[in-house]
Amino acid sequence: MKITKLFLSVFLATLVTLMTGPVLAQSTMINPEEVSRTCVFGDCLEGFGILELRTSVGTDRYEGNFKDGMFHGAGRFEQMISSTGRSYYDGEWNLGVRSGRGTYWNGVSNLYIGQWRNDLRHGQGAYFFGLTDWAPNRHTESWLRENVENYSGEFVDDLYQGSGTYRWPDGQRYVGTFYANEKHGAGTFFYASGTRREQFWEYGRFLR
Repeated sequence: MKITKLFLSVFLATLVTLMTGPVLAQSTMINPEEVSRTCVFGDCLEGFGILELRTSVGTDRYEGNFKDGMFHGAGRFEQMISSTGRSYYDGEWNLGVRSGRGTYWNGVSNLYIGQWRNDLRHGQGAYFFGLTDWAPNRHTESWLRENVENYSGEFVDDLYQGSGTYRWPDGQRYVGTFYANEKHGAGTFFYASGTRREQFWEYGRFLR
């Protein structure tokens, strides 16, 4: 997969988020397709509990801490995205919004492990692509960084921004600075053979 295509897909996903609202923000989980919600264990208002949300697709499930009836503190949320597919977020929440450190699997092929702010990837993190059979605790984050196509580094409001490394499946990698999902500034390209080349980019345009 070419990095430009990945940047485009991330940009489009961000654009959709801005237009429709965060996928996992608790305020958006009450949708026209929701049939019912039931606290099946504990305290789903102020404390620890397990909440099940029935929709036309299946049953979503949250297990963790609540405050004022919202996900707050540590918790795991599994959401049906199809009759057989399920997305997964395990991490920290702040009044129904992902905030702090957490792991998000989109239920198809992409995995993010890192920091969140206001339901967006923000801070240090790693975004992995092409994982068709991921499961919790199957591989360590360090193993994934060295064996799977990924970007690891700084994020700002869901975008690659700051210092980071992009690694391709064949082992080639680019280490440098990014801005709004584009290579920007000085960086080093490492070939699979072990050779390296110093580069300089300006907003995704190669200069030298």
